[in-house]
This record gives sequence, C-alpha cells and structure tokens, in this order.
Amino acid sequence: MQVTSTTEQQSPKRRRDRAAREREILAAAERIFGERGYQGTSMDDVAAAVGVSKPLIYQYYGSKDGLFLACLASLRTQLLEYVADAVMAAADVEDALYAGFVAWFQFLDDHPQAWSVLIDEGMLAAGPMAAATDEVRNAFIDLISTMVRLNLPPDRPTDADEIEILAHSISGATERLAIWRSRTPNPPTPQKVARTLQDLLWQGLKTLSQN
Repeated sequence: MQVTSTTEQQSPKRRRDRAAREREILAAAERIFGERGYQGTSMDDVAAAVGVSKPLIYQYYGSKDGLFLACLASLRTQLLEYVADAVMAAADVEDALYAGFVAWFQFLDDHPQAWSVLIDEGMLAAGPMAAATDEVRNAFIDLISTMVRLNLPPDRPTDADEIEILAHSISGATERLAIWRSRTPNPPTPQKVARTLQDLLWQGLKTLSQN
C-alpha cells in the first residue's frame, strides 16, 4: 500500500494559501511603496498592513529589494495585459492606437499608487530595480512600435530607425503626461489625452508617409 505523507496531502492547499497571501502582501506593498516611496517603506510597514510576521515576508521575497521587484513584476504584467486587451479588442488599427493610450492612462487612474512605484525616484539609478523599471518601459515601447508599423501606409517601406524614434518619443510623452496628470487637480480624462496623442501621432505618420 502506498503511503502519502501529510506534507504531500496538504501541499495543494498550502500552495493556494501561499498564493493568496502573496497577493495580499503585494497589494499592501504596492500601496505603501506608492504612498511613501522606496526609501520611506519598511518591511515592518508591509507586515503590519497585511497582519503577518516580518520573517514570513522575508521568507517569500528575501529582502525589501526582492519585494519591490515582485511589485514591479506584478504591475508590469497587469499594465501590459490591460493595454494589450484593449488593443486586441479594437475594431481597427487606428482605433487600437487610441484604445491602447486610453487603457494606459485609465490603468494608472485605477491604480493610483502604481505609477509612483514604477517611477520611484528613491530607487537606485542602476541595478536590478532600475533594470526592472526599464523592462516595463521597453515592453510598452515594443507595443507602441507594433502600433506604429500597423498604422503606416501599406506601400511605404519600413524604416526601423524612424519607428524606434517614434516609439521612444511616444513612450517619453506618455510618461511625462502620466506624471503631470498625477500632480494636477482635475486632470483631463484618459480619453482626451489619448485623442490628443493619437492626433499628434497621425500628423507625424502622415509626414513620414510623404518622405
């Protein structure tokens, strides 16, 4: 007769419990990092907010850096999935560009601490945390590049340098607009910002199509 250990019997439940607890920890950490910045947040703050012991958080994430990186990874996945879903649901490529911009700004409105975590000025200028932030930016730039290619006239040769220039410029513009909106009372809606960005981009694409 095969004997199953107690640990093996309990492992599915333990995995579910751990997954639920990790979600609670990440949600609390995102909020606290967003409110207080990286330097102003302690593991004690997060543990108290969740109602768990600090050693448990160290067991899961190893360090405050590890917890911050986990927050960045979670936010990156959520943000890119949200934007990608909006793009995929659009009726055509022109509408997809607008829908992607709306989704970007709407996500940040719905997750007010997310942007603070993503651009936390208390982070190191180099190292794993800065690299993780760059991954978020680069993934968004890749998505923008795809949208730019799809919106070019079909008979126009693709210039990789021009597309990269446009994608990085648009990414920089969205970052600055996100910062401005987060610091401005009664900022314009995501729809208005997206429409203005799209109009600006279309003018640029028309210019490129004539070259």
